[in-house]
Amino acid sequence: MSTLLWLLATGFAWGSPSEHPADRTLIIQFDPSTRSLQGELSQPLATERRFRLLEGLTITSATHGDNELAVTQEADGRWHLPLDAGAADSTTPVTLRWEGTLPQADSGSRHQVSAEGSLLPTRADWYPHLNDYAMPLWLTVSVPDGQLAVATGSLVEEQHADSAPYVARFYHPNTREVEIASGPWRLRQHESEGVQLRTLFPEALDAAFGETYLQHAAEQLALFQARLGPLPYTSFSIAASPAPIGLAFPGFTLLGERVIPLPFIPHTSLPHELMHAWWGAGVNVDYPSGNWAEALTTYLADYALAEQRGDDDDIRRLWLADLAALPSRQETALLDFRGGPDPAGRLIGYQHGAMLFHMLRQRIGDEAFDLGLRHFADQWMHRTADWQALIDAFSMASGESQDAFIMPWIYQPGRPTLHVASIKTQAHEDGYRISGTLIQRGQHAPWPLEVPLLVTTEEGPVNMRQPMQDAQQTFELHLASRPLSLEVDPGADLLRHPGPTPAILRQLMLDPTTRVLALDDALFPLARQVLGRDAEALTTPVNLQDETQPPLLVMGITEAVNDWYQRNSLPALSQPLASAGEARFWMAPGTQIGLLSGNDAEAIRQLAASLRHHGQQSYVVQEQNGETVQAGRWPTEDSPLNVTFTANDFQE
Repeated sequence: MSTLLWLLATGFAWGSPSEHPADRTLIIQFDPSTRSLQGELSQPLATERRFRLLEGLTITSATHGDNELAVTQEADGRWHLPLDAGAADSTTPVTLRWEGTLPQADSGSRHQVSAEGSLLPTRADWYPHLNDYAMPLWLTVSVPDGQLAVATGSLVEEQHADSAPYVARFYHPNTREVEIASGPWRLRQHESEGVQLRTLFPEALDAAFGETYLQHAAEQLALFQARLGPLPYTSFSIAASPAPIGLAFPGFTLLGERVIPLPFIPHTSLPHELMHAWWGAGVNVDYPSGNWAEALTTYLADYALAEQRGDDDDIRRLWLADLAALPSRQETALLDFRGGPDPAGRLIGYQHGAMLFHMLRQRIGDEAFDLGLRHFADQWMHRTADWQALIDAFSMASGESQDAFIMPWIYQPGRPTLHVASIKTQAHEDGYRISGTLIQRGQHAPWPLEVPLLVTTEEGPVNMRQPMQDAQQTFELHLASRPLSLEVDPGADLLRHPGPTPAILRQLMLDPTTRVLALDDALFPLARQVLGRDAEALTTPVNLQDETQPPLLVMGITEAVNDWYQRNSLPALSQPLASAGEARFWMAPGTQIGLLSGNDAEAIRQLAASLRHHGQQSYVVQEQNGETVQAGRWPTEDSPLNVTFTANDFQE
């Protein structure tokens, strides 16, 4: 029985059809346990008449109106539609039916298929991809009893009865992409702000966390819609996946089952993926010209929520410290960021980009910034936009072109270091005067800046902003009361090198040349968990006094690491960390040497597994139960951008 006939036989009826001949209609019957799939696709004829299907899937019929088509498979495996050239102008849709068994997923597969959780991503050859332009999509998905499914677009209707297959229908107004996910989920849902919020978790996760995720999603949705306008989908589903992922799709997100229980995820990953419903899964990214969506999503979700908590100053400083840990050879332009798991690329695409939006917002003001966002969404929702389209939206909202300000930050790699020099002070009959020179340095300097200046006076603080287009910029400040101090960029609002920074774990994680010295060979495999990649094992002695040596991670039992540390005369610690807790990691102050030790191998394994969450720290200490009892950063020198004045500085 064909997929369409099977659906009709279940008694599943949608009422009057809403499809138009110019729409794409896709019906999928999918059984993850057997990997069997049946499909029917109906859409206007595209100019592309060749397509691929995964091995194990075969076309069973093809029609163009009442005409049967003799679809053939070519030598390279692609299928071919034999149609006359004039047929492309016809409003009569082409209908293809196919069926078969999906191949087992392996390390090179894009699809994932199992009863525990499946993902059929777009353009992965599980359906005929006949066009590369967007059109409306009606998507019907059926999975066996015991499974639920979510797919591209807004949920229109669903049917789920005991001992019967689950069937759901989704609609997207304009898309090229098609994604389906399924799993042995329990459904929990709540209507909020005109949106049907849904969690699709396995039974245990649903009972423990389903309501928490719905509540947080509702709170965040209200905040985001108030700022950006309506969510571009009438439903939003948060679904669990056995894979360790966090992915956003049009109308839903997939979060790893091991990630969902982490207490910070509802406050971090969840709002980030919800914000992607506007940027990336709403307004699409023109990837060949650069990925702007991750930066904008990071700023409007991660940063905005930190701002509400009063943590925005901290998050800016952490971002700048992370970016400062990037080796110079890994600095690339923001325009070159496409996405992907590379840690260095993600720092540039997420944090560097988010700080650019922060500077833009301060430059044009909150009202114009939010107006630009809404205009961008209105003009480009369900269409593909590039960086220029986004810049144009902010230019319109602010009333002046923002190209000259934004373009250098997306085209030029790196960030400037900022210095203040030639400070002069003077008292005169009308008050006081401070003058000086701002200097920015860097391989690609200068970048356009609007430098915040804070003068603390006897009568209170005075804030000013100094535009800076060149490598040097003089400034002169006139003040009514005597200045006590001058701070340049006191709130870390500029995308720049933050000045003196402590040694942190991120330096080891980001540098691909980091080597590993395992004082016990059995511990070496744990280095991959710490660094996020394979690393070279150090087998010969190294000159630690040579500053050109690459970063080093040393691992071993407590006594062995402490003995090695003392023998190599590394800097003394300001805290008694070397034997604290059951396991600990610390960076030798002022070096690129990190040390991971524990009272036994299990304690080391436990800490190694969690260190990826502590990249911004100089030291971390865990107790036997895995609880982090200490974490922090080594102190740094005072900022050279701060100047203190005395009364003697203003003698006439």
